[in-house]
Amino acid sequence: MKWNKEIRSFLKNNHIKLSKIFILPTLILLLFSCNHEPKIRNIPQTDVDKTEYVSIDGLWRVTPETAIKYPHGTLEPIIQVSGDAFGKLSVQGCFLWDKRFYDYWEFNSVQFIDSINQLVVGYDEEGIYKGVVDMTKGIIQGIACGGDPSDTNKLDFIRDEDIDVNRLFIPYPPGPNGSIKYTYHQPEKCNDQLQTASIFEFVKDSTAFYNLIERIIKQKFGRLESLLIIKDQKLIHEEYFYGYDRNQLHKINSCTKSIISLLLGITLERHKNNNVDQPFFNFFPQYDSLKTAEKRQITLKHVLTMTAGFQEEDDFEIHDPDDLVKQMISQPLESTPGEKFKYNNNCTNLLGAIIYTLENKQADEFAKDVLFNRLGISEFHWEKENGVLQCHNGLHLYPRDMAKIGLLVLNDGYWNGEQIVPKEWIDISTKPHVAESDFFNYGYQWWHRSKINKSWWKESDEESNEHEMFLALGFGGQYIFIVKDLNLILVMTSSDYNEGNGMAFKKIPLVIENIVPLFE
Repeated sequence: MKWNKEIRSFLKNNHIKLSKIFILPTLILLLFSCNHEPKIRNIPQTDVDKTEYVSIDGLWRVTPETAIKYPHGTLEPIIQVSGDAFGKLSVQGCFLWDKRFYDYWEFNSVQFIDSINQLVVGYDEEGIYKGVVDMTKGIIQGIACGGDPSDTNKLDFIRDEDIDVNRLFIPYPPGPNGSIKYTYHQPEKCNDQLQTASIFEFVKDSTAFYNLIERIIKQKFGRLESLLIIKDQKLIHEEYFYGYDRNQLHKINSCTKSIISLLLGITLERHKNNNVDQPFFNFFPQYDSLKTAEKRQITLKHVLTMTAGFQEEDDFEIHDPDDLVKQMISQPLESTPGEKFKYNNNCTNLLGAIIYTLENKQADEFAKDVLFNRLGISEFHWEKENGVLQCHNGLHLYPRDMAKIGLLVLNDGYWNGEQIVPKEWIDISTKPHVAESDFFNYGYQWWHRSKINKSWWKESDEESNEHEMFLALGFGGQYIFIVKDLNLILVMTSSDYNEGNGMAFKKIPLVIENIVPLFE
């Protein structure tokens, strides 16, 4: 089924061991809101005993027994049903991955057959779900059948009144009449070292601004959950969607890599006898026996720019940091060091291991001491596996704290009267060192774009007026954009994990063609 590849990509990008995962059943689909004239008859409660009245309105969650389980997580379908007695039946739905929104679930037809209390839902091209509603037990029991007759899966739902429907399906609170009308509010000044101002001190075309926010609310650029803008050192826009707010940590996925780069810059400043041009194995002399003629050529710069040439392997049994390093550098090379770029999570984990070697602290402890405390970042979460920090994607931050990271980099590592990250490191780590593709260049764990890069969302290759920018980029639509010549920072968090629809990368043209022009 077409979604198998996309789910596997999601699992791979979240460091889940693919070799142990069975193929996702045909049930895994995308959901979209769908209206259909149903074969439904809801009998008024005044005419029958309450226990006989069938109403399927409400939120239904897959039962734990029939949820789709993997060794490293669970995928849970959710459906929201509503309808009038003799009107249209409306169904929305989504999937949660370990309680976190993953994607929508698309139906192409829906009906309720009241004579047998059966809900019938069509999905994909040939898929169909049939479930019998038992209101006495509060359960829908059914079977999902794909195009292949042998492809059937049991799928039961129970009512769930604990899930916040807003978090799943409502991007912005509607007004009293049910319509959505966005109103701008200047960001609140909090005790977090960020100064605030009105966006209209900098944006003169208020109509263009409001039209853009309306398009964002309508999900024209994917499922944004936060959008923050800093202009001229001031937070001028802070908006949250789908029930999020500033007090909720958000997993930033591979934006973590860019923060590891900042930490490494601080580390090398503290240990001046080390530099990016020295052989990588110098940091791990205990593994000299693993050197080969080609591996001797690997430098720290190769690891920073993901040109080390290592074959990527995520299926490690990790027990401690040293064990992780040994397994990573034992991987064979598939290209000559420095020859070509290949995105590799293990490169970032090796950078974390260098920090651990030089500082005798894992990166989360080191970050707290030398970076986060100085920026006023007091709360964060950094995932570990068997006690080993996930340096490539495990950090959770508040969006306002992501904005502080962007502001620190914009200001050349300087913050509140103190040089936290060496200016030289900011300069060299955010400049392009290698071409990732026609669309991006790559620095030291930072991405880079300018007008010389192609725009995949355009048909023509004509030269653009695009501003140079560097950015931290995380799977699912997590971004810290820095447009230095405009003194501009943008932060976005999202849950666009289905790579098949391309929504995560729609944030790039959103910034380049819609937000940046507001400030030109």
